[in-house]
Amino acid sequence: MRAIGIFGGTFDPVHLGHIQIVLEAKKYLGLDEIRLLPCHQPPHRDAPQLSSEQRMHLLKLATEGVEGLVVDDRELSRNKPSWTVETLEDLRSEYGTDVSITLLMGADAFSGLTHWHRWQELPDLAHIAVMQRPDYTLPETGILSEWLASTVDVGEGSLTAQATEIRQIHQLAAGVVIAIDQPEIDLSATYIRQQLANGIRPNGLAPAVLEYIETHQLYGFSCKGTTFR
Repeated sequence: MRAIGIFGGTFDPVHLGHIQIVLEAKKYLGLDEIRLLPCHQPPHRDAPQLSSEQRMHLLKLATEGVEGLVVDDRELSRNKPSWTVETLEDLRSEYGTDVSITLLMGADAFSGLTHWHRWQELPDLAHIAVMQRPDYTLPETGILSEWLASTVDVGEGSLTAQATEIRQIHQLAAGVVIAIDQPEIDLSATYIRQQLANGIRPNGLAPAVLEYIETHQLYGFSCKGTTFR
């Protein structure tokens, strides 16, 4: 069964940490490709500084020539909040049940899953891979823990359990929740925006992305009197 992953975000701006995280997940889970979906109207955070079109363009620049990463603009066509469940429904309508779909999300996002629109329906449409930090484990108490125990097949964390869950991701269209390690990356879009606003060329951006930001003076960045950091 063909296996794809999806990874959504504001990408404001996309940085090399985003790319490294999804490539590590792709390799670990043996996915054929990962579709990156820039969010048009994020329902759980402040509005992005750049327009949807600008963030999309930067994402295409950052992923140009990177094998296995596909930029998907389907959420930009909706003039309403970008609900993940609706995106998955759209993908299921396109792919049917012959393709395995894995929703990649960070541990913080997963911890707030009960606030997502129609969150209980997500495993009906996709697997979920929680990209966890070393100090994070799937919740063992509370509503989310009870839901995991009663609704989905959850990996137990051992190497044997992880191997079983990965096999199931390739055999089933949806329904598995698995926690995978996320590489430690000391980089965030917030930090990059702050550096740019202070006239500092930050590390962590693809050269083409930084060039575009400089040329169009995005995030308040002006190339006059700038320094590298």
